[in-house]
Amino acid sequence: MECKNIGLKHGIEESNKLYERAKKVIASGTNTFSRAPGVFPEGVAPKFLEKQFGSHTWDVDGNEYIDMVMGCGPVTIGHNHPYINDAIKKQLDKGTLFSMLNPLEVETAEKLVDCIPCADMVKFSKNGSDVCAASIKIARHVTKRDIIFCWGYHGFADWYISTTDRNAGIPQAVKDLSKTFEYNDIDGLKKMFEQYKDQVAAVIMEPVIAEKPKDNFLQKVKELVHENGALLIFDEMISGFRFAMGGVQEYLNVVPDLATYGKGITNGMPLGVLAGKEEYMKEFDKVFLSSTYAPEALTLAAASANIDFYKEYNVIDELWSKGEYIEKEFNAVIDKHLIRKNISLAGYPVRLMVNSHDNDGVQDSKLATLYQQEMFRHGILCFSGVLMLSYSHSKEDLDLLIDAFDKTCLVIKEYFDSGKPIEDFLEGEPGAPVFKGLRERNAVSN
Repeated sequence: MECKNIGLKHGIEESNKLYERAKKVIASGTNTFSRAPGVFPEGVAPKFLEKQFGSHTWDVDGNEYIDMVMGCGPVTIGHNHPYINDAIKKQLDKGTLFSMLNPLEVETAEKLVDCIPCADMVKFSKNGSDVCAASIKIARHVTKRDIIFCWGYHGFADWYISTTDRNAGIPQAVKDLSKTFEYNDIDGLKKMFEQYKDQVAAVIMEPVIAEKPKDNFLQKVKELVHENGALLIFDEMISGFRFAMGGVQEYLNVVPDLATYGKGITNGMPLGVLAGKEEYMKEFDKVFLSSTYAPEALTLAAASANIDFYKEYNVIDELWSKGEYIEKEFNAVIDKHLIRKNISLAGYPVRLMVNSHDNDGVQDSKLATLYQQEMFRHGILCFSGVLMLSYSHSKEDLDLLIDAFDKTCLVIKEYFDSGKPIEDFLEGEPGAPVFKGLRERNAVSN
């Protein structure tokens, strides 16, 4: 199956020119590392996108792609969707940023409390990092403890980013207070609690990334956390409004004390939400979380409309159905080319990841670049790992995605059969993950 409209038809000259300008005026050349050129395959990927609609996006040179990144995950209904746009336009006539409280704050909060299991109350901010940091403040306040155990990705705040290789500028005293653990290793987590007895304020984790919980892992984590007097926090930035509207906590029926949300709530507008039990949320009378832009009305109008759309059009069921179709067909392609040793799928259909392994089983960034390069060549804008599905992806889009994956796997098989260095198959320098080590541990989506 081919579509003559998608793919690199017009080169990337304008993209490259814009990036040269960007490097002169934007620190690091980008405002989001996961959107940076180094994350995408050099030579076949654009650097700048200009317009988007539904599940398709166009770069500044006029090339069209099926978008499997979807704004790094938040766009779950579709780009430029009229249902959300109409809500934003209607609110724009009333005002954007009010000088006092606005009814949309109450309306949106009530809808979120209704669909998130752990939510008695919510608190708004503008991004995921803000509300993750606020959840840690609450946990430290109510437990009178300092140590944090974490698994997954939780944003740019010092308490978390100190655990990664991008920890420049953070005092050692802050680094010493955050510890990472391994998924599905309940015995390892028990030992950590023993080592830091009566010092742990919270366990914060993405409840599901690539691995599926084994032997009631999440329930055991909850029991262990509470036995030790700490709080359990689920970071549902990606899993929320994908697995279920309430996220993994609803899907697997393991309800934490607090949870953070963002991607999926507004179809792309900037919002971070901290949800939790009243006994903890009421402590925001003392714990400070306040932002001028938190109640910005265009975003809340989008969130309110988005929740309505999810319910009216069964978005969650659609995401599962489309994800299951992709998973089935991708597995058939992998088996067809006899490359399961090197290409495998992980996670759930609604958060499907493509893992690239060398023959030793270790995830290989060069092979991931080859996978991504060939997908781009056939008109698929994607990360080297996770595929971000949306309601707007059509059956034709999915079939083109599967066809691109088939052609990509053929090239990967050719590489392994050839005995040649992988550099012979790459157009440019291999891509690099944003964080060293996290992707290899399946502790981040990309």
